[in-house]
This record gives sequence, C-alpha cells and structure tokens, in this order.
Amino acid sequence: MIKIILSILILFSLNANAFENRALTRSPRGLLMGDAYTSIATDEYTLFYNPALLARHKGFSFASLNPSITGPNLISDSSRLDGAGDTTSGFATAAMDFPIHLGVGLAPGFKMGRFGMSAILNYETNLLLQNAVTPILKIDHRYDKGFVMGYGFPISGSYSTDGGGEHFAGGVSLKYITREAIDNSFNLTGLSLLDSLSGTDTNAILTSLGKVRGSGYGLDFGLDYANGSGANTITASLAILDIYTVLRTEENDDGYKVPAQPMKINMGSAYRVSAGSGFQLTLSADIKHLEQKNVELMRRLHVGAELGMSPLFSLYYGIQALDNFSYGFKFTAGLFKIIGGFYTNEIGEKLGQTESNEFLIYFSFFHFNFDPL
Repeated sequence: MIKIILSILILFSLNANAFENRALTRSPRGLLMGDAYTSIATDEYTLFYNPALLARHKGFSFASLNPSITGPNLISDSSRLDGAGDTTSGFATAAMDFPIHLGVGLAPGFKMGRFGMSAILNYETNLLLQNAVTPILKIDHRYDKGFVMGYGFPISGSYSTDGGGEHFAGGVSLKYITREAIDNSFNLTGLSLLDSLSGTDTNAILTSLGKVRGSGYGLDFGLDYANGSGANTITASLAILDIYTVLRTEENDDGYKVPAQPMKINMGSAYRVSAGSGFQLTLSADIKHLEQKNVELMRRLHVGAELGMSPLFSLYYGIQALDNFSYGFKFTAGLFKIIGGFYTNEIGEKLGQTESNEFLIYFSFFHFNFDPL
C-alpha cells in the first residue's frame, strides 16, 4: 500500500526544488555552479535572476524547446529505501528525513537587444517524512505557469558580453503567475491521506489533498556593474526579486491559501579570464537571502566555477551552505545543448539539518544567438 501511495504522488510530481526555495525556475548551469549566479546569468534564464543583466545583451537570442528534468540522486544513498516493505512502519523507518523529488520544467524565451521575455512552465513537488514518533508526510506541490518580461538599461558607460567595455546598469521585469499548489501535512498513521487517495479522478485526489489556485503579478529590480578588458572580465550585481508579488487565492471550501512568492535579495560577483581557443575560467560568488535576518552566513554563501575547455565543452563545480557540492558538464553542438550533473540543496531550518541530493539533466534543442553588427 505504501508503495502504491508513493507511486501516485510521484506520478504528479514533475519538478522539485528545496522546500524553502520558491524560485519560479533556476538555471541548470547556475545550479551546478553552486547557485552562485546573480552576476553571470546571461543565458536563457536571465529574467529569473537579475533583469539588469539584459543591459549586457546585443542582437537577438532565442531558446524554444528547453526541458529540464530533476530528481533524487539515489546513487548517493542507493540503499536508503531497501527493505522498506509495504508497511507504514517499514516505510517510515527507511524514508525518515529523506527528501523525495522529481520534476520537469520549461522556460522558452527570447532576447532582443536589451529586452527579454520568457515563458514560465514549471511543475514542482517535494515529499518529506519527519517525526519518528508520529510520522508526518509533508507535501509541497506547485504548478506555475505564466510569463516574465524585462528590460535592462545602462545608467553609465557601455558594455556587451562579446565586446567588453564598462557599464553600470539597471533593470526591471514584470511577471504574471498562475499557481496550483498543495502545501499540506498528513499523519502517515492516520486515515486522512488514505482517504484522499481513495478516489480515481486525478483532480479530485489533488483537491482532497488541499490543492488551491491563485494568480497575480510581480515585479523584479536589479543593478549590474561589468568591466571587461582584454581577456579579463569582472562583474558585480544586486537583484531584488519579487519586490512586489501578490498571488490572490481562488475561493475554496477549506480556506487554504496559495503559497506566496516571497521577496529575495541577492548579491553576486564574478571574475572570468579567457585564454583563447575556447578555454576560459569563471569564478563566481553570491550572498543570498539578504532580506532574512536569522540565516547563518555560511548558508547565505554560494560559490561556483566553470572551466570552458573548448567552444563545445565545459565543466561546472560549486559549493553552497559550506558542505553542499555540485558538479556537472555542458556539451554544445550547433543548435543542441545538453547539461547534466548533480547538486545538493540545504532544506532544513538550520545549517546541516536536512540535505536533498538531486540530479539534473537539461536539453535545449533549438537555440541560437544572432548579432547583425
């Protein structure tokens, strides 16, 4: 029975991130660089990190079909669920404090000059069992869709990713989000979870688990400094994401509220050096969640590195929250790009309390950059 329950829940779990991270979506490259990405998010995910980085862009860029898939890294803990059996107690013992997550997301979009727009299509679910005495299953499920568009504007100077220079720039973005969500907890030894899953209609099951809907608009703001000269580039950025984002919940019988999209204030800096023939090294560092007062410094700190070994191949490495590591690769061939690797998220209330080990694979089947000048 327990395996059946998990199978049903996982079936509807299509993209998962940590419980405390309410990012609409995150760059695969950024995740594998320790999520130290505020000042280097010049890929198709710019608008999810810092709209001011659009001021670096020239020409026309397009990304159409770019699915990302995430899930639990069972390689790191392959024996965890062995012998869980079909009983509640067996499953609870094996799965206690073991985050389960699977997923898929899409973020097609384009940049034209300093303007950018991206679609939002992201399914997220997290399952976490806690409390050994009375096992409680936490379900955090979201399905977000909508769009985000923004503009970056130089305040002084002139800089572009391919041409260098120096600038200080700002940027703003507007987003629209519709969200379906379940944010609920169930006693694993009680009947409420089993009763919720007893139906055959998918929508009825999700509604009985506490699914609610909401929608609303949001606003982001960012600042960016970039200085590129010869083979060296230095950047520093500040992003205030969801500075004003309000999601209004549709009326429901249980009075549930759709989970909010909280404000995040992040700072980042990076250094890149190029040595020709596609070889380059990028080092980046972020200090995140400046809006929160009671967060340990090491949990705020994210560092990452990218080693470009050719125009076609790169390696990634990152560290966040002191001992959570990430690593992976990127391979590009024409209009096709693949990114893969592993990363760890800190999801507990305190540093080192609970970690979620996850894999990531990303495909971009048709993307290009065109600069007519």
